[in-house]
Amino acid sequence: MMKRIVGAGLAAVTLLGAGAAAAAPNDAGPDLGLRLGYGIAMGDAAKNAAMSDGVKGQIPIWIDAGYRFNPNIMAGLYFSYGFAQLADKACPSGADCSAHDMRLGIQGQYRFSPGENINPWVGVGFGLEWAGYSASAGGAEAKSSFNGIEFLDLQGGADFKVADCLGIGPFLSFSLGQYNSGSVTVPGLGTVDGDITNKAMHEWLMFGVRGVFEL
Repeated sequence: MMKRIVGAGLAAVTLLGAGAAAAAPNDAGPDLGLRLGYGIAMGDAAKNAAMSDGVKGQIPIWIDAGYRFNPNIMAGLYFSYGFAQLADKACPSGADCSAHDMRLGIQGQYRFSPGENINPWVGVGFGLEWAGYSASAGGAEAKSSFNGIEFLDLQGGADFKVADCLGIGPFLSFSLGQYNSGSVTVPGLGTVDGDITNKAMHEWLMFGVRGVFEL
């Protein structure tokens, strides 16, 4: 009888341990994320040239790819492609205009409550930024591009658990960057490349929804 009781107890402990392991948050492994939202342009593209004179904002598609060293800490890459919304005076009358903003960098994130229904997190990153603009009319096209450094990208949000490996929730990010060089192409005049002499700082305030998948 004693052997049966001990055996039943060990079996119960084994089952409880298996259940706890299944409920535990994912440990180390790949980490993928996708964000959609809106970004507000702030600051200056160059000295005395406000960002808002050219673009009002952007609609970014943002991809996160990294490695989760433990349930709390992730480090990896981010990439975003933003469809820019031009200011009214940035597009000549009768022209077809478009603009974009791209960002690529490295980041780290800390998650406060992995495995819980609500998992707040914060992050920081830095990288590179490219912006482009084109205007076409009458078969001719003018183009300009700028590139520089994103010195700092502060992030935060919360993931709401919708499945064992999937979380969805709001995010907010604030980035600080500077355009260092550019290129301008004017029909009939050619292309001019060079460094921006009167550099200035610009910012992007982005917010939206993020989904994260823990493999």
